[in-house]
Amino acid sequence: MRITRVGLLAAVAAALLLAPTAPSPASAAAQAPHASAAADRPDFLLPFPCDSVIELKTYAGHNPDDKKIDMYRQGMPVGSPVLASADGYVHENFSPGGLEIRHGGGWFTTYMHMTGVAPAGTWVERGDVVGYMGDVGSEGKPHLHYEQLYNPNSDQDADNQHIVNPVLQGQGPLVMNPNNPITMTSTNCGVSAGSSLFALSPDRSGVFQWSGNGTAWNKVGGAAGTLYAGGAGVFATNPATGDLYKMNGANNWAKVGGPAKTFAVTGNGLFGLSPDGTGVFQWSGNGTVWNKVGGAAGTLYAGGAGLFATNPATGDLYKMNGPNNWAKVGGPAKTFAVTGNGLFGLSPDGTGVFQWSGNGTVWNKVGGAAGTLYAGGAGLFATDPATGDLYKMNGPNNWAKVGGSGHQFAVAGDAIYGLSPNSDAVFKWTGNGTIWNKVGGPASFIAGK
Repeated sequence: MRITRVGLLAAVAAALLLAPTAPSPASAAAQAPHASAAADRPDFLLPFPCDSVIELKTYAGHNPDDKKIDMYRQGMPVGSPVLASADGYVHENFSPGGLEIRHGGGWFTTYMHMTGVAPAGTWVERGDVVGYMGDVGSEGKPHLHYEQLYNPNSDQDADNQHIVNPVLQGQGPLVMNPNNPITMTSTNCGVSAGSSLFALSPDRSGVFQWSGNGTAWNKVGGAAGTLYAGGAGVFATNPATGDLYKMNGANNWAKVGGPAKTFAVTGNGLFGLSPDGTGVFQWSGNGTVWNKVGGAAGTLYAGGAGLFATNPATGDLYKMNGPNNWAKVGGPAKTFAVTGNGLFGLSPDGTGVFQWSGNGTVWNKVGGAAGTLYAGGAGLFATDPATGDLYKMNGPNNWAKVGGSGHQFAVAGDAIYGLSPNSDAVFKWTGNGTIWNKVGGPASFIAGK
């Protein structure tokens, strides 16, 4: 298997060709965070969300001494998130569908056969999404190829690293056998450990973040037009100029781009549709440098399952499988919604909710009439078009009422929040029946990640 690697400096150099005003590779490297140099092996966890049941084995064609793992998640659909197994820095990208994370102390991990791969230069914490399960270069057998590597002589250069028998969740060193798989349950709870909720004040003069305690909120930013949030972070537009800013901390925002028709945030990427709708662009993660990844679009939809866009002429839906690589996955809909690993659509007349099968343009009906769809890590929710009541999908054509009507709802992490019909209070669903707890006062808009 040929591996084509693209490191951080190469990625920055490519950006320079497109944007001469971008920082030089040297300045970009100087600003990059550094993993702590720990002498011991990091506490690596399985690179899948909490409670996922994973089968670990090795391909029979692998050299039995090379210590590589192929991971299969039971019931795993293509598009399921792959997580960082420890904190680190994406050292380089390579083909097929791979990346390498530098963890410090000479430790590295490698992930392969993914889609939506986090770009070189990205800082990730354990539990952050670094890609999505795919079958890139895996001959139609979706799985994750995973390695732990160690180079005691360098924390920067991975060229002379050595693959070692992995230790995962305190178990090991593990020895892989193609005929005797090991089954483990993930304790990597970064994806489902909680949620972060943000709100715009009623006059939109400030951005506030819920403290997670009672009804206490902290101001984290000034005036904003619209909030966008997801795995890649929290972003807000300048209400006067339309420029986009990223929150790097409380009251610490950095400009990352100019105006757009709309923006969308996936698990590890930020995308924008040009003001005239003629092109889709992806933020490089570096300053205000964006790269074109698609042509004209009507609307963008994003989430854990990836980035989707409608054809402005026909309304047909397309999925981005890579830069300027899009495939049609469905026809027009009233709206679409993306969960952590699923894509859903509401029929044009609003009489049915459908789920994409993951295969071509095949969709299956999973619900009846709906008004609006809300989706995220906590699942899929829909409003009753007659009453506004909120329902949660517990399975195909299996829905349960979880609340009454609201001005707006937001799925954030593993929770769902609602803004009351008159926007005078924010509530959080307890996960029990139709019981909600008040967590805040008036707001004009809520968003979470």
